[in-house]
Amino acid sequence: MRVRTRSTICCPDRLIVTLTIATIVVTFNSFRLSLVAMVVCALSTGLSILALAVFQYPFGITAIIGVIGSIGVSINAAIIILTGLQADAKASANDTEAMVDVIMRSSRHIVSTTITTFGGFLPLILAGGGFWPPFAMAIGGGVLLSTVVSFYFTPPMFALLYAGRRTRPGEVEKANVEPGDVRQDNMPKLAMAAE
Repeated sequence: MRVRTRSTICCPDRLIVTLTIATIVVTFNSFRLSLVAMVVCALSTGLSILALAVFQYPFGITAIIGVIGSIGVSINAAIIILTGLQADAKASANDTEAMVDVIMRSSRHIVSTTITTFGGFLPLILAGGGFWPPFAMAIGGGVLLSTVVSFYFTPPMFALLYAGRRTRPGEVEKANVEPGDVRQDNMPKLAMAAE
């Protein structure tokens, strides 16, 4: 009975994973950023299991459902950070101050979501028993720990992936030179751009 129930829960995994990856790729329009988000998914799975192990809850069916639920909630922090970094032109150009600014603006939403999610599951964790605490700990613990991972893992990975996009001093701005504009006053700018 237990084996059949676990296989029924895990049966649509391929469909769920495929739809998750497709949704994330469409969101970012980038396979590289989607890979970062998927690594956060994998890390949140491990962190949910770690939370269960540290507090010595059994890894049963309710815990499996909690781990699956934790993945969906945990990835939101990485998506918010990556979307903000991708939308900011200076952050995309690897400007460290701009990246910090984007992360600080995003942190209020991420931290409030994390606290309310964990706070919502706290009564189930404290209630005791064998049914709800493993489920609540898998989601609550996974979300809490994966938020920390999102703040410390996602921005450096973004910077690493966008490392070649730094703007160089003297780079021609698109607004300054029109295509085909070869006036004499633009010659130094064009020469610098060719370097």
